[in-house]
Amino acid sequence: MTVLAASVSGICQAQVYKWKDAQGNMHYSDTPPMDVKNIETKNVKANVVDTDAQPFATKLAAEKNPVSLYSFTGCGEPCTKAQAYLDKRGIPYALKNTDEDKAALQKLTGSLQVPVLVVGSKIPKRGFLEESWASLLDEAGYPKDNPLAAIKKPAKPVPAEAAPN
Repeated sequence: MTVLAASVSGICQAQVYKWKDAQGNMHYSDTPPMDVKNIETKNVKANVVDTDAQPFATKLAAEKNPVSLYSFTGCGEPCTKAQAYLDKRGIPYALKNTDEDKAALQKLTGSLQVPVLVVGSKIPKRGFLEESWASLLDEAGYPKDNPLAAIKKPAKPVPAEAAPN
């Protein structure tokens, strides 16, 4: 594995030689010419394109219809399943679990029943029912599955109680 990594790093960065011939033509090569005096050397790095951590469809849906999950301490299995479902689908969401969030939820839904899924300006879904949540997320344009799941699992949101002050 180490040998493979070392050989790949050599491929990613190479030295290129640049010179003009007697006719004034510019040449580039990975080996220097023997009979030319004015040679420029350039270190060339790999051509790498940085990508987002989210698929484009997910990013677009999140911009149009951001997702919030209300989940408070003591909720238990329904909230755990709700978070696991959102993570499995690769849905970026804001975890709402503070005292201020309780007041906002009370105002939004008239109760403190959790979990509650809020997707954009759509009517919030109370309680975790996978089919119902799937329908709401599909309607909002989120992909049905996470194409990056095999590559990188979504980061778990940090509960407000555990977040550093």
